Amino acid sequence: MRTRHFWGTALAAGLALGASACGGGGSAASADGELEKTELTVGSLPLADYAALYWADEKGFFEDAGLDVTIETVQGGPAGVQRVVSGDLDLTNSPAFVAATAHDSGLPIRAVVITSALAEDGMGIYVLDGSPIKDLGDLDGTSIGTNTTKNIGDITFRAQAKSEGVSVTPKWVEVPFPEMLSGVKAKSIDAGYFPEPFASQARGAGLRKVVDLTTGPNDGLAAASYLSSEKFVKDNPATTKAFSDAMYAAGADMAKKEDEVRAWLPSFAKLDKKTANSMPLPAYYGSYDEEGLGRALDILKEQDLVKKDLQVNDVYWQPAD
Repeated sequence: MRTRHFWGTALAAGLALGASACGGGGSAASADGELEKTELTVGSLPLADYAALYWADEKGFFEDAGLDVTIETVQGGPAGVQRVVSGDLDLTNSPAFVAATAHDSGLPIRAVVITSALAEDGMGIYVLDGSPIKDLGDLDGTSIGTNTTKNIGDITFRAQAKSEGVSVTPKWVEVPFPEMLSGVKAKSIDAGYFPEPFASQARGAGLRKVVDLTTGPNDGLAAASYLSSEKFVKDNPATTKAFSDAMYAAGADMAKKEDEVRAWLPSFAKLDKKTANSMPLPAYYGSYDEEGLGRALDILKEQDLVKKDLQVNDVYWQPAD
């Protein structure tokens, strides 16, 4: 197995739909389940939500499936999606919400595996300890930092507010996660959206959580996925299934080995051992979760972020019987 990390900016090469899929040799004609392609290049962020990819790579799940996977670190979900559509990557990580909104907007992509659900108490809105903001309602009219808008932070916030019957309209400000803590401390933003491991860092720096974004409608919500282009999935169904099966097998293995996973996380994620040992872990999927995805899609529909007739199977690929 080969893991290659590129920490620079991942720029899309363009949305040339006719571009060929990336990767060198290792292709084969599909016959009776034979893999059409054995060498894959997969974009990902080295975060706990997407850890099943790295576990599958290091623990031999891809090798057992006949796959040779190269991992490239991407700047973020949207950049990775563009590289998949252009054919520069075979697959890439993406929040489940983003996979749905990207597909609904017309991008020819399909999510092929769901890797994790939100960790209980794993993300929230944090403020300075001395802030007058005490609860969700106090955030009306304030500025809240989030990595990107129309993503997990602001979408789950609105779902939480609706479930509690609170009318609140903050101003969302895009701030990279590594700069979120300093932004709150400098008071350039009133509050910040912090998922793990940044939530642990916020608590360690003395910030106070005012909203838990993993309760109510967000409890156990499907959060992380890997997607590919519709062209790749159509041309490589056996390979896509092999990748998906290996990822779910890795997720099932991780779900049984929490202590081992915590000890291993700092090897690829930007985590210290203390944070890895104490932070809430995502719930790793060992199989497809249509119910969790359906709830995520319902939230997007309620917020008019996707079309009302969009269905789970439109976005999230499943192999043919």
